[in-house]
Amino acid sequence: MKRLILSSVFLITLGVLACSRNEVEVLNSSQKVSAETLEDYLVFSHVGLGWGCRASAIYMINDGKLYADTSNIFCKDQEQYQFSGFKLPDSEYQKVKTVMSEYPTELSSLESRTFGCPGCADGGMLFLQRKEKGKTVKSWRIDDSIFYRETDVMNQPFPKYLSVFGQKLGTVYTSIKVK
Repeated sequence: MKRLILSSVFLITLGVLACSRNEVEVLNSSQKVSAETLEDYLVFSHVGLGWGCRASAIYMINDGKLYADTSNIFCKDQEQYQFSGFKLPDSEYQKVKTVMSEYPTELSSLESRTFGCPGCADGGMLFLQRKEKGKTVKSWRIDDSIFYRETDVMNQPFPKYLSVFGQKLGTVYTSIKVK
């Protein structure tokens, strides 16, 4: 029994020491944020839907900062999803700063909806959630083929503004590093 306890303590200590100082600082950062308190933000993520929901990293841009989700609850309740996360370094925000200025105004005039066929052929989706000052939160689910072509998996065309934005966002999304 003593050996088991000593082994456990050793493994826990080794795990704590394996975390870099920056990772611990970021995860314990006081710069945490919840979308509930914000007036203007954009949340985006690539979500795998084939064989079950798998939300990879979910990010939020707000007031010149980039945040990463830490809640891990997107797949539990997609319709009621509320971002909760921590601030990433400014170097990561620099990669995405053009996303807000290139955000298609056409989307702002649309209600929440689905584009294409997210999840068809074991694909996924681009998830967008936008809150603009004085307006309600809107969410869009877009077939993930938007990242690399102008049609969904069923060969139905996306609106031009959406395919341009989706391809740009796909490149930006894959460049973000969370430590």
